[in-house]
Amino acid sequence: MHPEIWNPPIELSAQEEKVAKRIRKAKLFIFLRQIRHQIIDGEFQMELATVFKDSSVGLSPILPAQLVLAIILQAYTGVSDDEAIEAIEMDRRWQLAVLLSRL
Repeated sequence: MHPEIWNPPIELSAQEEKVAKRIRKAKLFIFLRQIRHQIIDGEFQMELATVFKDSSVGLSPILPAQLVLAIILQAYTGVSDDEAIEAIEMDRRWQLAVLLSRL
C-alpha cells in the first residue's frame, strides 16, 4: 500500500482553539499546528512517500507527514519512541499538532 496524501484542516477547530489557549509553555505544538500545511505540502509528502515500499499486504503505514511531525516533537521533548506513541494517544498537545482531530 502506498501512503495517502494528508490534507489536514488549516483553521483550528473550536476544540483545538480551547487546547491551544491552555498551552502556556511548549509553544512549538501550536506553531506546528498552525503551519503544518505549509511545512508538509503535497510536494514534500510525495517525496516522503518514496521511502515506503508499495505492497498490497499488511496495514496502511502511518502517513509520512504525521510521522515527520511526531519525530519533530519527539526530538523537542526528548522522549523515547514508546513515549512518543503514548503521547500521541494521550496528550492533547501532541494530538493538536500531529492528528487531524482526536481531541
